[in-house]
Amino acid sequence: MANPLKGEIPLTLGSETYKCRLSIDALVRIEDELDKGILELATAIAEAKVRIRTLIVVLRHALRGGGNDFDDKKVGSIIQDVGIVIASTEVAKLLAATLTDNDSEEEVDKKKVVA
Repeated sequence: MANPLKGEIPLTLGSETYKCRLSIDALVRIEDELDKGILELATAIAEAKVRIRTLIVVLRHALRGGGNDFDDKKVGSIIQDVGIVIASTEVAKLLAATLTDNDSEEEVDKKKVVA
């Protein structure tokens, strides 16, 4: 089971739910491997403007961060099984959850109420 206090996020692909985690180190490795910034990648994935290779790289790092021992071939197989559209949608959600600081949003909401 994923532990949100550790930054772990459950990711459902087909009938399986995987524990995923993207640490800062993993995000840097993704940027280096794909030669693009993580925000640029997150936007491109959300807009379905990426190659399958991008999905494989992001998903591999996320799955490994969650304690899963998957290589590119296994991740590609998962993507093939669930379909590219579903996989890209789930990866976009994963990145959004990873990059969103919910505590900061709550602070902004509290300030709006007080003001």
